[in-house]
Amino acid sequence: MKRFLEWIDPYQQSFLYFKWGFWSLLFFIIAVWWLCANAYGNFADTVLNNMFIYLPNYLTHEFSHRAWCPWGWEWWCYASGNGMETLIPLILCFAALRLRGGRYLLPFLLYWLSTTLYGAGIYAADARAMKLPLTSSDMMSNYAPGVMKGDWWYILKPLGLLEQDVLIGHCLVYAGMFCLVLAVYSLWYYWSHTDQYISNGRWS
Repeated sequence: MKRFLEWIDPYQQSFLYFKWGFWSLLFFIIAVWWLCANAYGNFADTVLNNMFIYLPNYLTHEFSHRAWCPWGWEWWCYASGNGMETLIPLILCFAALRLRGGRYLLPFLLYWLSTTLYGAGIYAADARAMKLPLTSSDMMSNYAPGVMKGDWWYILKPLGLLEQDVLIGHCLVYAGMFCLVLAVYSLWYYWSHTDQYISNGRWS
Protein backbone atom coordinates (compact mmCIF):
# COMPACT_ATOMS: atom_id res chain seq x y z
CA MET A 1 0.00 0.00 0.00
CA LYS A 2 2.83 2.37 0.88
CA ARG A 3 4.53 1.73 -2.45
CA PHE A 4 1.26 2.37 -4.30
CA LEU A 5 0.79 5.71 -2.49
CA GLU A 6 4.36 6.69 -3.28
CA TRP A 7 3.72 5.94 -6.94
CA ILE A 8 0.40 7.72 -7.23
CA ASP A 9 1.32 10.67 -4.99
CA PRO A 10 5.12 11.01 -5.12
CA TYR A 11 5.11 14.62 -3.85
CA GLN A 12 2.67 13.92 -0.99
CA GLN A 13 0.13 16.45 -2.20
CA SER A 14 -3.14 14.63 -1.46
CA PHE A 15 -5.29 15.09 1.62
CA LEU A 16 -3.81 11.86 3.01
CA TYR A 17 -0.66 13.85 3.79
CA PHE A 18 -2.35 16.91 5.25
CA LYS A 19 -1.44 17.72 8.84
CA TRP A 20 -4.87 17.25 10.30
CA GLY A 21 -5.45 18.85 13.67
CA PHE A 22 -8.44 18.27 15.90
CA TRP A 23 -10.23 21.47 14.90
CA SER A 24 -9.47 21.20 11.19
CA LEU A 25 -10.71 17.60 11.13
CA LEU A 26 -13.80 18.56 13.11
CA PHE A 27 -14.53 21.44 10.73
CA PHE A 28 -14.10 19.14 7.74
CA ILE A 29 -16.45 16.51 9.17
CA ILE A 30 -19.10 19.10 10.10
CA ALA A 31 -18.89 20.69 6.63
CA VAL A 32 -19.32 17.32 4.90
CA TRP A 33 -22.19 16.41 7.24
CA TRP A 34 -23.96 19.75 6.65
CA LEU A 35 -23.64 19.49 2.90
CA CYS A 36 -24.86 15.89 2.89
CA ALA A 37 -27.84 16.91 5.04
CA ASN A 38 -28.64 19.67 2.53
CA ALA A 39 -27.52 17.83 -0.59
CA TYR A 40 -30.86 18.26 -2.34
CA GLY A 41 -31.36 21.90 -1.45
CA ASN A 42 -30.89 25.11 -3.41
CA PHE A 43 -27.36 25.73 -2.14
CA ALA A 44 -25.93 22.45 -3.43
CA ASP A 45 -27.80 22.78 -6.72
CA THR A 46 -26.51 26.33 -7.24
CA VAL A 47 -22.90 25.43 -6.44
CA LEU A 48 -22.78 22.13 -8.31
CA ASN A 49 -25.25 22.58 -11.16
CA ASN A 50 -24.73 26.17 -12.31
CA MET A 51 -24.46 27.21 -15.95
CA PHE A 52 -20.67 27.49 -15.83
CA ILE A 53 -20.16 23.82 -15.02
CA TYR A 54 -23.35 22.33 -16.48
CA LEU A 55 -22.49 23.04 -20.11
CA PRO A 56 -19.04 21.38 -20.21
CA ASN A 57 -20.38 18.41 -18.24
CA TYR A 58 -23.39 18.15 -20.53
CA LEU A 59 -21.27 18.29 -23.69
CA THR A 60 -18.82 15.71 -22.31
CA HIS A 61 -21.71 13.44 -21.40
CA GLU A 62 -23.49 13.61 -24.74
CA PHE A 63 -20.38 13.50 -26.94
CA SER A 64 -19.24 10.44 -24.98
CA HIS A 65 -22.46 8.68 -25.96
CA ARG A 66 -21.93 9.65 -29.56
CA ALA A 67 -18.33 8.47 -29.51
CA TRP A 68 -18.80 5.12 -27.78
CA CYS A 69 -22.22 3.87 -28.87
CA PRO A 70 -21.16 2.99 -32.46
CA TRP A 71 -18.73 0.42 -31.02
CA GLY A 72 -21.65 -1.84 -30.17
CA TRP A 73 -21.20 -2.50 -26.43
CA GLU A 74 -24.72 -1.60 -25.30
CA TRP A 75 -24.04 -1.36 -21.56
CA TRP A 76 -21.08 0.98 -22.03
CA CYS A 77 -23.07 2.93 -24.61
CA TYR A 78 -25.39 4.00 -21.77
CA ALA A 79 -22.68 4.15 -19.08
CA SER A 80 -20.23 6.16 -21.18
CA GLY A 81 -22.05 9.46 -20.59
CA ASN A 82 -21.69 9.58 -16.82
CA GLY A 83 -18.67 7.31 -17.03
CA MET A 84 -16.51 9.61 -19.14
CA GLU A 85 -17.98 12.70 -17.50
CA THR A 86 -16.62 11.45 -14.16
CA LEU A 87 -13.51 9.58 -15.33
CA ILE A 88 -12.00 12.63 -17.04
CA PRO A 89 -11.71 14.83 -13.91
CA LEU A 90 -10.82 11.77 -11.80
CA ILE A 91 -7.93 10.83 -14.10
CA LEU A 92 -6.79 14.45 -14.20
CA CYS A 93 -6.80 14.51 -10.37
CA PHE A 94 -4.47 11.51 -10.29
CA ALA A 95 -2.32 13.06 -13.02
CA ALA A 96 -2.04 16.29 -11.00
CA LEU A 97 -0.86 14.34 -7.96
CA ARG A 98 2.05 13.03 -10.01
CA LEU A 99 3.11 16.51 -11.10
CA ARG A 100 5.39 18.61 -8.95
CA GLY A 101 3.23 21.58 -8.06
CA GLY A 102 0.11 19.74 -9.20
CA ARG A 103 -1.58 20.95 -6.03
CA TYR A 104 -2.36 24.20 -7.82
CA LEU A 105 -4.74 22.26 -10.08
CA LEU A 106 -6.24 19.86 -7.55
CA PRO A 107 -8.86 22.12 -5.89
CA PHE A 108 -10.36 22.99 -9.26
CA LEU A 109 -10.25 19.38 -10.49
CA LEU A 110 -11.85 18.19 -7.24
CA TYR A 111 -14.61 20.74 -7.68
CA TRP A 112 -15.15 19.53 -11.24
CA LEU A 113 -15.27 15.93 -10.00
CA SER A 114 -17.80 16.89 -7.31
CA THR A 115 -20.14 18.33 -9.95
CA THR A 116 -20.06 15.17 -12.06
CA LEU A 117 -20.69 12.92 -9.05
CA TYR A 118 -23.56 15.14 -7.96
CA GLY A 119 -25.17 15.07 -11.40
CA ALA A 120 -24.72 11.31 -11.72
CA GLY A 121 -26.27 10.78 -8.29
CA ILE A 122 -29.33 12.88 -9.09
CA TYR A 123 -30.05 10.86 -12.23
CA ALA A 124 -29.10 7.49 -10.72
CA ALA A 125 -31.66 7.97 -7.95
CA ASP A 126 -34.27 8.71 -10.64
CA ALA A 127 -33.67 5.48 -12.60
CA ARG A 128 -37.01 3.87 -11.71
CA ALA A 129 -39.07 6.95 -10.86
CA MET A 130 -38.27 8.71 -14.18
CA LYS A 131 -39.35 12.10 -12.82
CA LEU A 132 -36.57 14.05 -14.54
CA PRO A 133 -36.66 15.32 -18.13
CA LEU A 134 -34.11 13.81 -20.49
CA THR A 135 -32.16 14.90 -23.56
CA SER A 136 -31.15 12.56 -26.38
CA SER A 137 -27.50 12.23 -27.36
CA ASP A 138 -28.35 14.13 -30.55
CA MET A 139 -28.66 17.13 -28.17
CA MET A 140 -31.81 18.20 -29.99
CA SER A 141 -34.55 15.83 -28.77
CA ASN A 142 -36.02 16.47 -25.34
CA TYR A 143 -38.25 14.04 -23.46
CA ALA A 144 -40.75 14.86 -20.75
CA PRO A 145 -40.50 12.99 -17.42
CA GLY A 146 -41.67 9.38 -17.66
CA VAL A 147 -41.57 9.19 -21.46
CA MET A 148 -38.20 7.48 -21.78
CA LYS A 149 -35.93 5.46 -19.50
CA GLY A 150 -32.71 7.24 -18.57
CA ASP A 151 -29.13 5.99 -18.80
CA TRP A 152 -29.12 4.75 -15.23
CA TRP A 153 -32.02 2.37 -15.85
CA TYR A 154 -29.90 0.65 -18.52
CA ILE A 155 -26.77 0.84 -16.36
CA LEU A 156 -28.27 -0.68 -13.22
CA LYS A 157 -30.78 -3.17 -14.69
CA PRO A 158 -28.19 -5.58 -16.21
CA LEU A 159 -26.23 -5.48 -12.95
CA GLY A 160 -29.27 -6.40 -10.88
CA LEU A 161 -29.00 -3.12 -8.99
CA LEU A 162 -32.07 -1.28 -10.25
CA GLU A 163 -33.86 -1.71 -6.92
CA GLN A 164 -30.96 0.09 -5.23
CA ASP A 165 -31.07 3.11 -7.53
CA VAL A 166 -31.95 5.57 -4.76
CA LEU A 167 -29.20 4.26 -2.46
CA ILE A 168 -26.63 4.40 -5.26
CA GLY A 169 -27.78 7.89 -6.16
CA HIS A 170 -27.38 9.06 -2.55
CA CYS A 171 -23.89 7.54 -2.36
CA LEU A 172 -22.82 9.38 -5.51
CA VAL A 173 -24.31 12.67 -4.32
CA TYR A 174 -22.63 12.33 -0.92
CA ALA A 175 -19.31 11.50 -2.62
CA GLY A 176 -19.80 14.75 -4.55
CA MET A 177 -20.32 16.63 -1.27
CA PHE A 178 -17.11 15.12 0.12
CA CYS A 179 -15.14 16.19 -2.97
CA LEU A 180 -16.64 19.69 -2.80
CA VAL A 181 -15.53 20.20 0.82
CA LEU A 182 -12.15 18.67 0.00
CA ALA A 183 -11.76 21.07 -2.92
CA VAL A 184 -12.44 24.13 -0.75
CA TYR A 185 -10.36 22.87 2.17
CA SER A 186 -7.48 21.92 -0.13
CA LEU A 187 -7.45 25.39 -1.65
CA TRP A 188 -7.05 26.89 1.81
CA TYR A 189 -4.57 24.25 2.95
CA TYR A 190 -2.24 24.60 -0.04
CA TRP A 191 -2.29 28.38 0.29
CA SER A 192 -1.63 28.39 4.05
CA HIS A 193 1.08 25.69 4.01
CA THR A 194 3.10 26.70 0.96
CA ASP A 195 6.19 27.85 2.87
CA GLN A 196 6.27 24.70 4.96
CA TYR A 197 6.26 22.37 1.96
CA ILE A 198 8.72 24.45 -0.05
CA SER A 199 11.13 24.30 2.87
CA ASN A 200 11.12 20.50 3.05
CA GLY A 201 11.67 20.20 -0.70
CA ARG A 202 8.54 18.20 -1.52
CA TRP A 203 6.77 20.84 -3.54
CA SER A 204 8.13 23.51 -5.81
